[in-house]
Amino acid sequence: MVRPRDGDGIKRTIVKRGDRFYAYEITSVMENGKKRTVSTYLGRVDPDTKELLPKIPEKSAENRRKIAKEKEIAILKGVSSKEYGATYLLHEVQLRMSLGEDLMRAFGNSGKIILAAAMAYLMEPGAFRNIDSTLERTYIREFYDLRASMDSGTLSDFTRNLGEKAMNIDRFFELRVKGSNGLVAWDTTTNGTYSELDQMAEYVVNNKDGEDIKQTKTGFATDMRGIPLMFRHYPGTISDIATVDRMVSDIERYGKKDALFVFDRGFVSGANVKHLLDKGIRFTAPANTSSKAIKTLMSRFVKTNESLDMIHDGHAYKVWKTQIGLTEADRLSVDGSQAYSFTVSGDAGHGDNGMINAYVCFDSKKYSDEVQNHKMMLNDLKRKAAEIECKDPVARFKKIAGKAIKHFDVQADGKKVIVREKQNSISFAENRAGVFVMLSSSDLDWSTVMTAYDARRLTEQAFDFSKSDDRRHRTPDKYTMIGRSLIKFVSLIMKCELCAEIRGSGKREMSVGQTLGYLNTINCLSYGSSSALSEISKNCRNIFGMFGVEVPNEPVLGIEVCDLRCLATPKG
Repeated sequence: MVRPRDGDGIKRTIVKRGDRFYAYEITSVMENGKKRTVSTYLGRVDPDTKELLPKIPEKSAENRRKIAKEKEIAILKGVSSKEYGATYLLHEVQLRMSLGEDLMRAFGNSGKIILAAAMAYLMEPGAFRNIDSTLERTYIREFYDLRASMDSGTLSDFTRNLGEKAMNIDRFFELRVKGSNGLVAWDTTTNGTYSELDQMAEYVVNNKDGEDIKQTKTGFATDMRGIPLMFRHYPGTISDIATVDRMVSDIERYGKKDALFVFDRGFVSGANVKHLLDKGIRFTAPANTSSKAIKTLMSRFVKTNESLDMIHDGHAYKVWKTQIGLTEADRLSVDGSQAYSFTVSGDAGHGDNGMINAYVCFDSKKYSDEVQNHKMMLNDLKRKAAEIECKDPVARFKKIAGKAIKHFDVQADGKKVIVREKQNSISFAENRAGVFVMLSSSDLDWSTVMTAYDARRLTEQAFDFSKSDDRRHRTPDKYTMIGRSLIKFVSLIMKCELCAEIRGSGKREMSVGQTLGYLNTINCLSYGSSSALSEISKNCRNIFGMFGVEVPNEPVLGIEVCDLRCLATPKG
C-alpha cells in the first residue's frame, strides 16, 4: 500500500484486490470539534505507472444508477393490477344461491359467460358496451378463466344466440322456481323499449311514463326474501288479469301450485278480486282508500278495541283484522262483464260473492311523516295562491292544487285569489294519516301479507332503478333484446340477494354500489407467474363479515362457477 501526496492535506491510497489496483482519495475533516477521515473512490490504477486509468462510461456509477432505474421501470410495467374484492364476494354469494349451477345446467358452458357478464353489469350498470371494459378492469376474466372477448360485436352475437334459446331460458326459470323456498309473483310493470320483442311491444294510449315509444309489460316472480326467480314479457296492451292467468300457468308448469300473488292498489277492483277468488289464487294487495267500503273500515278502526300491537321488520304497528265482502253491482264493467262492489258488515248483500281478509294498520312513523308532509303541502299551496294574478285566478289555483283543492274554499278577488282552509276536510285527512289497509285471501295471516308485500316492493325498486336501460339498448332485434334481458335478470338476482343480506345486517344505509365499490379497493397484483392481493382494509373485512364470507388470503385463478360433480346429478 502506498500513499502518494497530491497537495496539502490530501492523500491518495491505492488498494490491491486480486490482480487489480483501485485508488481512493483520503481527506480529513473536522466535525463537532473532532477529526474525521473521508474516503472517496477515484477509479482503477495502472499497476505499473500507478496512474489512474480512463473511466469506461458504460461502467460508471451514474450509468449503473441509470440501468437500475430502467430495470425498476421495466418491472413496474410488467406488474398488472385488477380489481378483485367484488368479484370474490359475488362468486361466494352466487354459490350459496346455486346460481352458477343453474346457469350451467340450463346453458352449458355459456352459463359461465352469462354469470361473468352479469357480474360486470352489476358492477357498472347501464350500457352493455361497458361490460368488456369492466371485465378488463376487474379480475372476473382471470377468476373464471374466460378467454373469449366480450367486445360490442361479440356480445351482440352472444346475446342474440341466447335469445334464440327459448327452451334453455325456460329451463333456467324452472330450476330457479323449483329451488325456491316460498314464491311470490307480482303483476306486471310497464317499460318502454325500442325492440319489437316478438311483436309484444305496443303503443299504449296515455301510458304512465308519458313516453312516445312502445311499451311492454314485464311480470316477475320472487321468493319471500325478494330474490327474483323468473320473468315474462307480455304485450303492452294486455289486461292485468290476463297476465295473471298466464303467469299462474307458467308457475304451475314449473311445479309450483301455491304461488302468492302480490299486486299494487291499481289492480284492486271488485271484478279482479272476484276472478282471483274463482280461480283459487292466493293474493295480497294494498287497498285503494278511495273505495267507500275501505273508507268505512278506516273510520271504524278509530273506534275499535280489537286492534293488536304487532311487530314487523323491527317496526311497530296497530293492526285490526276484519273482512271485506263482494257483491254484484248494479252495473257492468267496461268490457261488458258483471261488475262487483266491495261491502262491509251491515251492507246489503255483504259477502254474497265472496269474502277476503282486510288488515287495517296504523303506523305511527308513517302518521308523523304524512301529517308533516300534508301541512307543508297546504302551506306551499297558500304561498302559490298569494302569487297568482291573472284573468281567472280561481281556475289557475284549481289547476295548481289538483286533488288538494278539496281542502280549500276559493273565491276571486279581482285578478287575485282568496283561499281559506276547510278545517273539517283537513282534520279528516290527518285523522287517516298513517293508516293503510292490506287485503288478502283468507288463508294469509298479517305477517305473511307484510313479508310478501315487502318482497314485491323491494324487487320492484331494484327493477325500476334499471328498467330504463332498455331505452339505451336501441336494438330492433327481438332475440338480442331477450338475451340482454336475461343477463340483466341474472344481475338483478345477485343485486337483490346483496340487498337482502345488507338489510338483514341492519346496515340499511349502505347501497349495493357502495359495497362493491369498497371491495374493489382490493386489487390483485400480478408479475409474471406471481400474484398477490393488496392490503385489505378494516372496512372491507367488515363487509366480508357482514356477508359471512371468509376474508381472502390470496387470489384464485380459473375457478369453476359451481361444483361440476353436481351437474352429473339431475335437479328438479
